[in-house]
Amino acid sequence: MAGKSGFSGGKGGILALEIKDETALYEHYMSFVEGGALFVPTRKNHELGDDIFFLLNIYLHSEPIPLTGKVIWVAHRGSGSSQREGVGVQFTADQAELKIQIEQALTGKVTSLHPTLTM
Repeated sequence: MAGKSGFSGGKGGILALEIKDETALYEHYMSFVEGGALFVPTRKNHELGDDIFFLLNIYLHSEPIPLTGKVIWVAHRGSGSSQREGVGVQFTADQAELKIQIEQALTGKVTSLHPTLTM
């Protein structure tokens, strides 16, 4: 993912996701989840239903966005079709505007058949 997007443990272990362009956004966005979700690469152990906090640096905004959501997808190392370890974090109702912005940015791609980090 050189130069496109990535993650880090952040300061004090806070997860951070950086999405630098539309291609990376498409790879991380989980349009099939009700309310929308993002795939956040991490090696940390999380279970379905866990609440998770992360900082989203996305090219659509000039400042990082602090997000909290529920883990609805877990990809462990070497599991099935997953390309990376990580979790899918479902947006809350408070993040509805972000979901709209993402889907507008991905107009024409949201239903694309190109592979993502989760499908």
